[in-house]
Amino acid sequence: MAFFEPFRLERFFAAHEFSTPYLLCSSDCESIPVRELLALEAGAEEALLELRLGYTESRGAPALRADIARLYGGLGPEGVLVHAGAEEAILNFCLATLERGDRVLVNQPCYQSLAEIPRALGCEVEPWTLRPEGGRWLLDPEELASLLRKPAKLVVLNAPHNPTGALMRPEEFARVVELCRLRGTILLVDEVYRYLELEGARRLPAACEAYENGVSLNVLSKSSGLAGLRIGWLATRRADLLDAVAVVKDYNSICSSGPSELLAGVAVRHLELLAARSLGLVSANAALAASFFARRPGFASWIAPEGGSIAFPALGPDTSARFGRDAEALAGALAREAGVLLLPGSCYGADRARFRLGLGRANFPEALARLESWLEGAAP
Repeated sequence: MAFFEPFRLERFFAAHEFSTPYLLCSSDCESIPVRELLALEAGAEEALLELRLGYTESRGAPALRADIARLYGGLGPEGVLVHAGAEEAILNFCLATLERGDRVLVNQPCYQSLAEIPRALGCEVEPWTLRPEGGRWLLDPEELASLLRKPAKLVVLNAPHNPTGALMRPEEFARVVELCRLRGTILLVDEVYRYLELEGARRLPAACEAYENGVSLNVLSKSSGLAGLRIGWLATRRADLLDAVAVVKDYNSICSSGPSELLAGVAVRHLELLAARSLGLVSANAALAASFFARRPGFASWIAPEGGSIAFPALGPDTSARFGRDAEALAGALAREAGVLLLPGSCYGADRARFRLGLGRANFPEALARLESWLEGAAP
């Protein structure tokens, strides 16, 4: 099908994710078995066993939507639309909201579908680019102000950001909201790494809380570590937007899985506990990574993430001398020779010298040790 460009990241994982023993680039956090999730709540196991396997409501089970709505200030269940993961939500939202010729501003680099789906729909997609500055990744609101001198239908922001781990400061995010409000522009914020801020006080308001035309996207795959449930959602005060998305969903998944929605309800009601578990892993692994990069500046340099479970290092002089500033060549050699997988920056259409590092898995210390052993010429 020529409608969409191939999804570079997903094609890369399709080729390597299930054949490489150590994933040092995963964006999700360590998962748990169903038994452990059910143990969080009395009666949950019996409820799952008694669940009839029929269709669920298209917008999501009312109880689940109520649980999700309680994550946001000033939002009721009618402001939530459940999807089969975040990817379906992105697709349905774009199909429902955008038309050929609409101008869409998207932070770059980004998860490919945030820019590719608008492009395939005939929109004019322009990048709003992150850049390293002052020891952090900066997404400059004043650059957005310049871009918004020409009207735009939609601004797309990812915070905390994949793949850099960047997180706007509160005053920067407030400026983004102000700029969108001045022009009546819809603001879609991909918040799938929310609750993984390395400093909890840095958590930004959700888009649907901060702005009347704001839309929050979230999923249980990242901070909760429950990617297998395939449950995500859109949250907004714009009832008309959700009504339009619901019409599109009738041509897509129609509804989510009943067992997944029941388990998702348990997860949402215990989100603080699940996210704290994930954040503990990310924090410990980020400290290991910082030590590793300090020891091996010739391998790669990084900007420590401010949020999320990922970072975006750049190849150093030693690695560049061997692989020509091409992280894809490095990733191939590392996977073949050490069984460790890195995700090349080329999967984001970004600088080929960069690669994504995942910090949310329990076996990160072992995977990092194998990488270091390989660098020393003693890979298993």
